[in-house]
Amino acid sequence: MKKRVLAIAMILNAAMMGNNIHAQSGLKEIINYSLEHSRDIKKSELQCREAEYLRKETIANGLPQISATGTYSQMMFEKIEIPESLTSMIPAEYQDMVTPLLDQINGLDRLYSVSAGATVTQLIYSQAYIEGLKTTKKTMELYSLLKTKSEEDVIAEVATSYYQTGSMMLQLETLDKSIRNLKEVYRIAELTYKNDLLKESSVNRLKVTITNLEVTRKTLQDGIAIQMNYIKALAGMPADTTITIDVTPMVNNDMALKRPSDFSINNVPSYQALLKQDELYGQQVKLARAKYFPTLAAFDKLSYSSYSLENDFDRFNHVNTLGLSLSVPIFTSGANHYKVKQNILKQAQLREDINKTKDLLTVGYNNASLEYQSACDLLVVQKENRELAQKVYDQTALQYNEGMASMADLLNVNSDFLQADNSYNQQVLKCKTAEIKMLKASGNMKSILE
Repeated sequence: MKKRVLAIAMILNAAMMGNNIHAQSGLKEIINYSLEHSRDIKKSELQCREAEYLRKETIANGLPQISATGTYSQMMFEKIEIPESLTSMIPAEYQDMVTPLLDQINGLDRLYSVSAGATVTQLIYSQAYIEGLKTTKKTMELYSLLKTKSEEDVIAEVATSYYQTGSMMLQLETLDKSIRNLKEVYRIAELTYKNDLLKESSVNRLKVTITNLEVTRKTLQDGIAIQMNYIKALAGMPADTTITIDVTPMVNNDMALKRPSDFSINNVPSYQALLKQDELYGQQVKLARAKYFPTLAAFDKLSYSSYSLENDFDRFNHVNTLGLSLSVPIFTSGANHYKVKQNILKQAQLREDINKTKDLLTVGYNNASLEYQSACDLLVVQKENRELAQKVYDQTALQYNEGMASMADLLNVNSDFLQADNSYNQQVLKCKTAEIKMLKASGNMKSILE
């Protein structure tokens, strides 16, 4: 079969503007590019990294914690006035010792203090910490599955858009061929009309047909350009990227699908993500129940402090404290109990969604399989019909050139051929679309890259 490669280059004077154009050729190349640059996949990767940091944060909460504090204060109060009579009442033997102290206190209206300390704590036992670690691990696994689901979704969207564009390009190819043939007929018809051998109405009808086909071609070209831009957006490509689509695989005789031998619901990423989310909800129930358990931690606190009357600190006292801290929840007015109940109900709701999704995915796969088989059967019929329409058109065109068929006959068979060709192209698209649905429903979307 002659290889037909139709390219739509969204360049628009890019060479003169100095744009950097990178060609993406073929479905596999575009999908591989999408897996690296798609916005949705990049978001999933960021979510995986976020879950990883969440787990590291949780682990860090069980490792030694060091905190430091420091305070400086100035306590102001009413000035202290010591009466002289009080000094005279002090025994002579204590005068030398007490008098300097009273002199410092007399007239005092403020007191300065400074303190600094460091505390080291180490968690010894916490059921909430243990369950928290398990929860964050489940979260990481969930986001990993969601990333796989995003990849499957992107592949399905890109492949579907790719085949839709290819179908439109096949239609465009047929239209171009038909327009070329009719323009040649129109050129001969004009000469025949000038020699008074053909009615003007026949020539005008032919011209109207050609104009209608050119309008349809322009519509298809615009549709292809729009679809190309959509593929670029899905794949995360720059707007000036050139995409080349090879339509040959779409119209070859081998339409056999890489169909999964066995359908297993447990292999579908979306279903796997729901199961993992169910495990995560189960862990959240355990995490809520862990608040009923006591928490034990060890600590070591070292503190320094000093007081002064003149805002001048030259002596510090230090205290070192070692100990254990035990926190035992006794009564929370039912707050923990209701939290547990909420998580249990959330898990029950999710399980209903899981059962529903299981049924829908199974039905979706069965329907896609049926749709694919039916589409392939009809494709054989459409292909034979297209070949027959092509044969009738060629015979009628030959008869028209020999004067054995009218212009109306030629235009009618041309219209029949275009309709048959369009039906064939649409049937090809249905086969490919059903193939994608079946691969996605079975969790085998990446097999399209094999």
